[in-house]
Amino acid sequence: MTRDEMLQLFPELNEIKDRALRELSVDAFLLAFDRGGWNAENIAMAPVTLNWDCSCNLVEHIRKVTQACMAQFDLLEKFYKANGVVFERDIVVSGALLHDLGKFTEFALKDGKVAHSDNSFLMRHPLAGAIMAAETGLPDKIVHLIATHSFEGDKSNQTAESYFVRTIDDFVFKCTVFGLRKKG
Repeated sequence: MTRDEMLQLFPELNEIKDRALRELSVDAFLLAFDRGGWNAENIAMAPVTLNWDCSCNLVEHIRKVTQACMAQFDLLEKFYKANGVVFERDIVVSGALLHDLGKFTEFALKDGKVAHSDNSFLMRHPLAGAIMAAETGLPDKIVHLIATHSFEGDKSNQTAESYFVRTIDDFVFKCTVFGLRKKG
């Protein structure tokens, strides 16, 4: 997948004002796609989860979380500023886009079907994604956000950005699974 294709797949990348952060975010996606074996032809098959029925694929989930984060950030920005909360929009947008980065290596195509990758039982997607984010040189705030966005963050410190993205991701996830019923 090329950089231009990545920007078309995730147009929200263009919302990251800091050019260096935007480029590193694209680099992280390219690395994850390469490691997971995903490309333009098969990316629509990448799931949000294999544990529950879900009404969208991974790309759509990531985009909806990011869009919700941007809308809420913009809606409530005057309150953050009035209360002196240090809250960076670029960190929110990049973090929302990359929060599930590790899912591109947690899931893989096996015999034409989506399954858990061989490494998925060694590390869940928050850890795998945080490692790839660090490898590409993303700031620690993004690495932290990715690492703590799921239950792995339950007993971790949270920045304003990581708590914000984590909360919206959880809400969007719960909206897109049908009754949270396990398959089988």
